[in-house]
Amino acid sequence: MPSSDRHLTLAIEASNPSAASGGSGPGVAAGLVGSGGSLEVLGVEMLRSTARHDDDLMPAIDRLWARVGAPRSAIRRVAVSIGPGGYTGLRVAIVGAKLIAEAVGAMCVGVPSALVVARRAAPDTPAPFAVALASKAETTVVSVFRERGGTGSIAREIGASELADLNVRAIIADRHLPLPIRARCTAAGVRIDEPVFDPVACLEASGLVAPVEPARLLPIYGREPEAVRKWREMHPGG
Repeated sequence: MPSSDRHLTLAIEASNPSAASGGSGPGVAAGLVGSGGSLEVLGVEMLRSTARHDDDLMPAIDRLWARVGAPRSAIRRVAVSIGPGGYTGLRVAIVGAKLIAEAVGAMCVGVPSALVVARRAAPDTPAPFAVALASKAETTVVSVFRERGGTGSIAREIGASELADLNVRAIIADRHLPLPIRARCTAAGVRIDEPVFDPVACLEASGLVAPVEPARLLPIYGREPEAVRKWREMHPGG
C-alpha cells in the first residue's frame, strides 16, 4: 500500500494511437508516484491492436489491475495524457479517467501529451527541442522544451513559416508532420526524431502536474476539433 507521500496512480496514454511507432503505443500503467519524483512501477498493459483502440481501454485496465494486487479503492490519482491528439481517443480516455476517479474518490492528473513524449526523447536529442503533435494539412501543434526534464511551453499551432521562431535544434514529430515543415527542418539543420508514446512516461510525468477534481479535467486540442468546426458550419449563429 502507498505511504502518505506516495500515491497509487493509474496512468492512461491513448492520445495519438495512429502516430505511435517503434514499439510505443496506447496503454495503461500503474505505480506509486512520490511528491519528490520517486516512482515504483507496478505494472504495464498495452492496448491490444483493434480497429478502435478505445474499445480495449477498460479491458486493458482490468487486465492490469488483475496483476497489481491492490484494491481499486486504493487508487489516489488517475493520470491521463490529455493531448494534443486524436479527438475520439482523447475523449474516450478522459471520460474513462473521470469515471474511474469519481468511482474510487481519486483526483485526476491531466498530463500534456507533449510532456509524455518529451520524457522519452532520445538521450542525444539536443535542447532546446519541440514536440509536434496533431499535425493536419500544413500545420502542427508544438510545445517547446528549453531544457531536458522541463515542463514545456503551452501548445500552439504553427505553419512552416513559423518554425524559425521556435529557435529549436530538434523536433520530435511523427510521420504526419507536414511536408513544408519537414522541408524547413531539413534546410535549417533541425533534427527530426520519432516520438515514443509510453504509459510509464505518463505515470512519471504525473508527478510534475498538479491534480484536479475529475470535473475539471479537460483535453488540450491545440486547434478547434474538426467535429466542432463542421457543426458550426452546419449551424451558423447557433
